[in-house]
Amino acid sequence: MARRFLYLAALAGLLALAASAPAQATIFDRVTFSFEDSSEEVLCGLDVRIDSTVRGLIVLREGQHELDQAFLGHANVRYSDTITNLATGESFTSDGRFREGDVKAVHIAGNIFEFTLVLAGTERVVAGDGSVVLRDSGAIRTTYTFDTLGDDEPGGIFLEGSDRLSGPHPLFEQDEEAFCAMVHELIG
Repeated sequence: MARRFLYLAALAGLLALAASAPAQATIFDRVTFSFEDSSEEVLCGLDVRIDSTVRGLIVLREGQHELDQAFLGHANVRYSDTITNLATGESFTSDGRFREGDVKAVHIAGNIFEFTLVLAGTERVVAGDGSVVLRDSGAIRTTYTFDTLGDDEPGGIFLEGSDRLSGPHPLFEQDEEAFCAMVHELIG
């Protein structure tokens, strides 16, 4: 769903504040989070309420070497959005879970590193009657360059990146027109 991208963007931002180190490296920070939200908005021309729950864990590991300014971030997230048409009471749910993590960091020069991030998981859209109408699964591999600022702290400046998709990602590849057609079919 559209909110999925907000969750992914927020999580990617948190992980970009981290970056990469070996698996045996020291844990810099560990954050467990959980939240619920309910909001009313217009979605594809329909007045809807979106009830969301999200929970997860983020672990940041620091590099082992004095010159290693790269921090590795890993996250596990589960989420669910129930979208209800305020006029009809009809609803559907989008839920999913994913793991995201930096799997590799290569020092380029100075404070610049190239990271490889993998996001893998599943998402599904479930109609009000319980039938699964769409399933999305697989992985997105992102390669990006990042300036760590050389300050021994997580964070820095994202410079550039590219994505490679594997697996069926109908929700990721769906344009706004197709997404809205699905919404109207489910709750319109």
